[in-house]
Amino acid sequence: MSRPESDPTWTDDLRTTSVRLDGAVAWVTLNRPEAANARNQVMRVELQTIWNRLASSDQVAVVVLTGAGDRFFCAGMDMKEAGQTESPAERRDRLRASRDIEQLASLPQPTIAAVNGYALGGGFEMALACDLRVIAEHAQVGLTELQHGLIPGGGGTQRLPHLIGLARAAELLYLGTRLSGTEALQWGIANRCVPANSLETATAELAGAIAAQPHRALRYAKELLRQSQELPRATGIERELDVLLTLLAEHQTGAD
Repeated sequence: MSRPESDPTWTDDLRTTSVRLDGAVAWVTLNRPEAANARNQVMRVELQTIWNRLASSDQVAVVVLTGAGDRFFCAGMDMKEAGQTESPAERRDRLRASRDIEQLASLPQPTIAAVNGYALGGGFEMALACDLRVIAEHAQVGLTELQHGLIPGGGGTQRLPHLIGLARAAELLYLGTRLSGTEALQWGIANRCVPANSLETATAELAGAIAAQPHRALRYAKELLRQSQELPRATGIERELDVLLTLLAEHQTGAD
């Protein structure tokens, strides 16, 4: 489906998330405030559905991810659910099928995490999977899995070093350090740090400014940035030139 709004009922059955369209900006909210917006299986499946819908939309230019309430963005894995009886094979199959964070990272639209509170473990990994992060001053972020005898499973060990360097990422991971919004800005994790009561406004202004750019060029720009983390530099530079030539040809055709 090319336009999510063409079927206004597709969000009616969402239980742990919500979606709101504001012009060309889609706001996705993690909506389990009574459980610290923790990631349970229902939420993972719903997010998969949401990312699939938004990825195919030609109207949505920017996606914002945030949490309900003012205390938690997402506290990570739902430990109560994780403690339920489950065979190793069932757990493996369930978690391998739940790749919503990778879907978020692969969205063709630029993405912004509006971190309104604690973003720990998988919650922080979702924020890291976004292109930009606007963090409230009182929020805290961190990969805290080692404290529970676990390791990150949503790309945290891979994305954080790309963002802040190996040594700093190792310190945060090994110690399970939690950074405030101000510290996250200083460490290069946050693009912006704002008072909690300014978070939605600041994020909306940023998202709106990005959405005002030509959408096709914007998506190409995101694709090239993502490939810069995966391709050899020479290959990426050639890819960049190919995209530029494609856009120039389209402009020329349009001018004719």
